[in-house]
Amino acid sequence: MGVKTVWKKEAGASSRLKGKVCFFCLLSVMFFGSKRLSCQDISATRFFSLDYQTLGAPSRLMPRQGGLVPANAYEPNHLIKAELKFPVKLKGRTRIFGELQYNNEYIFGIYSPFDDDGAEPIKLHQSSLSFIVSHKFGDGMSLLGKFGLENSSDHFLSSNGDALFWENSLLVQKEQANGKYGLGLSCGLDYLGGVSLMPVVLYQKKLPRNWELDLLLPAKMLAVKNLSKTSRLIMGARGGAANYRLTGQAAEHLSGLNYRRLNANAIIGYERLLTPLVGIGVEAGATIPLQSGVYRQGQRWQEVHDFGQKVDPYFNFKLFFAVPR
Repeated sequence: MGVKTVWKKEAGASSRLKGKVCFFCLLSVMFFGSKRLSCQDISATRFFSLDYQTLGAPSRLMPRQGGLVPANAYEPNHLIKAELKFPVKLKGRTRIFGELQYNNEYIFGIYSPFDDDGAEPIKLHQSSLSFIVSHKFGDGMSLLGKFGLENSSDHFLSSNGDALFWENSLLVQKEQANGKYGLGLSCGLDYLGGVSLMPVVLYQKKLPRNWELDLLLPAKMLAVKNLSKTSRLIMGARGGAANYRLTGQAAEHLSGLNYRRLNANAIIGYERLLTPLVGIGVEAGATIPLQSGVYRQGQRWQEVHDFGQKVDPYFNFKLFFAVPR
């Protein structure tokens, strides 16, 4: 259905009447819709989010000629992350959502002694398409699955098959009046046929005085304080990981290797809805590196260069858009 606006003076009375009716309908939708959205709270599902976060700084740089040198300046790595969810099937017990994600990561680990600007960043790209399937069995029991394909390398949407990675997760959960709990498994498959398996544990519970416990191990352990329906404090830890195929764009001796990162962020944050649909958030804390370096893949990962990151300050700014309830 569409709405046409007629500006010609020759339009008859019927056209003017239709225009008034359409204008009245538009005002009604805006008025009643805004009243409905005013009931939305900070826990509403988010269909789009944009994050900028720091990842710490390397303490050892890698010259283009090979070897390692100590870093003389603090140049933090950073990540820009965008995520969009869209509905595929909403009716019935089985619901399906799609998810598009793009990560742009900058690693300041390459050093050229002939460049006065210091370390040069490795620019990394990760694009992914996933489908989230939710099926309700009844009595609070449900099955949640996520099936996705990633393309991760130093080229945007690399055509090489070795930049592809399949990641699937299944979680069985039980919802109760004061929260939910569940148990699942995350499975990954890379281009060489390597398989990674990791158990997943979910536990969410509402506590007295507007506190909530939100655990999804090993990804996050958060305590949430709801200050109002539109704002909240977040405290705890959140994990992060990445695996990018390198083609030699940053340095020739990196061709055929992988950059791998594994870290945990100890955080305290604040989120607020500016409008019923638009919200912002900020987090600060410390990045605890568990792994950061260049690796060669064989039967087992072999470390080629270690960037030697240490505990560094962490900062994250995010913008998100919530789904109307």
